[in-house]
Amino acid sequence: MKRINDFENQLLKKLSITSQCSRELAFILLLALPLTLFGFSPGSDLMEPVQTASEQGKVITGTVSDEAGTPIPGVNIVLKGTSQGAITDGNGNYEISVPSEGSILIFSAVGTVTEEILVGSSSVLNVMLLPGVEELDEIVVIGYGSITKRELTGSVTSMKEDDFNQGVFSDPIQLVQGKVAGLSIVRTNGGDPTEGFEMLLRGSSSLNGSTEPLVVIDGIPGGNLNSLAPEDIESIDILKDGSAAAIYGTRGTNGVILITTKKGHKGSLQAEFSSRYFTERVSNHIEVLSADQYRALKEEWASSDDPTKVAKAAGMIDHGSSTDWFDQIIRNPFSHNQYLSLSGGSEKTSYRASFDYTSQEGVLLESSKQEYKVGLNLQHSALNDKLKFNAQLGMSNNDYHPVDYDAVRQSIKRNPTEPVYNADGTLFEVEGEWQYQNPVGLLTQRINDNKSKKYFVNLGADLFITDALKVGAVISVHESDWLGGYYNPSYSFSQQVAGTRGYAYRGMSNDITKTLETTIGWNKQLGDHHINLLGGYSYQDYIQQSFEASNTNFISDDVTYNYLGLGTYLTEGRASMDSDKEASRLIAFFARGAYNFKGKYFLSASVRREGSSKFGVNNRWGTFPAVSAAWDISSEDFMTSLNMDILKLRVGYGVTGNEGLDDPYIPLIRYGYADRFLYEGVYLQGFAPISNPNPDLKWETKHETNIGIDWMILNSRLGGTIDLYQRDTKDLLELYEVPTPPNLYSSTWQNVGSLRNSGVEFSLNATPVQKEDFTWKVNLTFEYRHNMLLSLSNEYYTLERKTVGDIGPPGISAWTHVYEVGQPIGNIHGYVFEGLDSLGGWIYRDYDPIRDTSNGKVNVNDRDVIGNGIPDYYLGLSTTLRYKNFDLTIMCRGMFGHQIINVKRIWYDNPYFLPYNVMTSALEQEVWDSPDFSSYYVENGDFFKVDNITIGYNIPFNNSKWFSGGRVYFTTTNVLLLTNYSGVDPEVSIAGFNPGLDDRFDYPSVRTFLIGFNFKF
Repeated sequence: MKRINDFENQLLKKLSITSQCSRELAFILLLALPLTLFGFSPGSDLMEPVQTASEQGKVITGTVSDEAGTPIPGVNIVLKGTSQGAITDGNGNYEISVPSEGSILIFSAVGTVTEEILVGSSSVLNVMLLPGVEELDEIVVIGYGSITKRELTGSVTSMKEDDFNQGVFSDPIQLVQGKVAGLSIVRTNGGDPTEGFEMLLRGSSSLNGSTEPLVVIDGIPGGNLNSLAPEDIESIDILKDGSAAAIYGTRGTNGVILITTKKGHKGSLQAEFSSRYFTERVSNHIEVLSADQYRALKEEWASSDDPTKVAKAAGMIDHGSSTDWFDQIIRNPFSHNQYLSLSGGSEKTSYRASFDYTSQEGVLLESSKQEYKVGLNLQHSALNDKLKFNAQLGMSNNDYHPVDYDAVRQSIKRNPTEPVYNADGTLFEVEGEWQYQNPVGLLTQRINDNKSKKYFVNLGADLFITDALKVGAVISVHESDWLGGYYNPSYSFSQQVAGTRGYAYRGMSNDITKTLETTIGWNKQLGDHHINLLGGYSYQDYIQQSFEASNTNFISDDVTYNYLGLGTYLTEGRASMDSDKEASRLIAFFARGAYNFKGKYFLSASVRREGSSKFGVNNRWGTFPAVSAAWDISSEDFMTSLNMDILKLRVGYGVTGNEGLDDPYIPLIRYGYADRFLYEGVYLQGFAPISNPNPDLKWETKHETNIGIDWMILNSRLGGTIDLYQRDTKDLLELYEVPTPPNLYSSTWQNVGSLRNSGVEFSLNATPVQKEDFTWKVNLTFEYRHNMLLSLSNEYYTLERKTVGDIGPPGISAWTHVYEVGQPIGNIHGYVFEGLDSLGGWIYRDYDPIRDTSNGKVNVNDRDVIGNGIPDYYLGLSTTLRYKNFDLTIMCRGMFGHQIINVKRIWYDNPYFLPYNVMTSALEQEVWDSPDFSSYYVENGDFFKVDNITIGYNIPFNNSKWFSGGRVYFTTTNVLLLTNYSGVDPEVSIAGFNPGLDDRFDYPSVRTFLIGFNFKF
């Protein structure tokens, strides 16, 4: 081991590697050395031989025709394993350069069966393509298996690598953003590089449980998408309806996203390198009064006849500077991403190793992340390919630095005549103002360091006992570690106001998930009958533990969060400390049977019997059945004259569950600290129950019916799907108030309510133009969603409505949303604005004036539904044009039929908020009253975005010795926004308790400009 380490150190020294990125790139290369030592290298007996000089370069010509001998124009010919290719001309002729006689050419065209042909010794290769609809024979991954698209009976969308969006993504789910009907992917935190995305499939099916889809990576449920590099993903398959997702039981309610990663291939070593460089600019921001406008307004109001304006002017202090506070907290960031993969193998063994590194700066000062991901994928076959092993190892490390979003709020309200710094270089602050702090200090003075590490190991084996009978097993260990440190120094304004000398926090957590899954399958064609049977067992164990501590009053700022014991709050008994450990377990047995008669009639049924430790002892086990069927109408004799590629009717029904409780011990009686009490002259700390036990608590269940139609015509150049669904969630988990006694605590969790989601999904895929040098493809998705809260009560527990959300101080303490039986979820609840009085004061609708005789004003009982934060309609549109080696892709998204609470306007679009700074539009308002929440600030949230434009050029490298393909491209995101919404960005959260809330505390939305390079060797 010492000699190996010495060798590595000498190699690094010789390479003069100094930067972190370069060292990590070298690390992955060194990681690949064992592959070479075990024979995975060009020239070894496990690999194809290195090409000789005579083999390097050969021109192949020929003609491609159909079975009648008619030449076919526009056929794509690609050298397998590369992006090098050619297209047949109007007479079906082609010409392409290949590196050797062992090369394989792939011939494909719309409406034909794809052919892979070995070049051989001839320089002329004529090919006949048979008719067929290749797209219908594509493999689609489903739960615990795969089938062809033609055999699907459930609602499943499959996205391959060619369908993915392009760019640099902070979350791999962005690969399919705007591409899948029913799947909404929303970036709720602007351009923050340290935050992820919100996923919602067919709406929210729970009020308190998890709403995000289950992620399954290479067959392992509960995977973390952020542990993968986007380039390592081969396909993403989405199980949308209950019949498709029921095989995953208690976690399938919100849908299932199946990720398949790339594997190695047989043959000589191949490498792929991608490099991307990008920057970001703020796409939109709030326009506030400049220093000159502020001074002019002060002068105008000082001479006003209105004493209130005179008083406001007196408070508008001119500090003599001119500061654009928003400009002070942003920057022009520079970021980059590097990716390298190595793959190859022999007849029995293949491998693929990858390394991904991203260094990203955010537009707000100090926000950033540096992340690397390493992956290794190995496959080996034995016993004449009857036994197949696979192993996957991965690691990711993310150093990220989030910032306080309050800096954006402070930049809006800050007096523009104040300087950023004092003459001595310290930050300028104003004492005595509530929640008023220099935004530059909020970002630059505080330390917020976070390190997240993820590791995973998957080991699997499949044994083919016969050609039809297969048994398999996979074991997996996934571990996630987080370490955080935060320090607010003694010289910060907040510490000076509090009279303390620094605050430090340190936290850490560790999550470990262990999984075992075994399956047995039988797949047999018996004449016209095709039968596929599956049975299996699943075990998953989850343990999470965390620790955190904080202290205040440090004698020095130099040690930051690294010496918590140095703060005096610890010795004074005022420091804080906490720890936690949670464990849960899932055990399941499952089975599925699929039947296919003559490729026309399809039937599938599954059942999963699953137990979860999160629920009461009387209801830990549940049964989740599903059944679905399909009829390929186009295969019937009476449909022959219509010449349809496919017309298939699908019907499915499935039951799934939701165990997404944050606390796995809710069914148990739990204890915690209570009030102190006097005992024999001494005050003692109380200890009492903080929850009631409920041995009957169980998971929520969703019953979903789906009817769908798949159709395709014109040799697959035009096709689409239509799905109609209704999903009823029963036994909703909710917290109810109960009397004490007889209960030990004043509230308890129960399964009571029900919720309904329904909708229509439509997708269209078209190839309007398919020529020799030019291709145009269009993808359109459209969806309508509707939901209704059916019940929150039964004979024992009653709850007519539930109020949630908060606008926040100063001066406003009221909820924002209401959940009420018989109404949609997501309803915005507040006063109904009816106008302004003669002095500019608010006039709200009073539903019962007699009730308000005490003060003659409205109260909370006069609040009403004033909007809904969940969109009714969703649109996705993408188009790709290819001309010779050039391509252009444009992707657009839209959401319609919802409203947004524009919280910023409540304060900053009101001149009464002065002497704090306000929006320029505030001077046009007739309002002259304290900020308040009403329908006046609820706006139409409809929007349409041109979200991604990519222009690329594929470099042919026809006769290159080293390169098999290349590509250069330019991408810009968040290009154009069409909306009547007056806020910064209408793309806000549409899930959770308060959808449609555009808060004051947010990260700026950004527009990205990227240039990327990709080379294959």
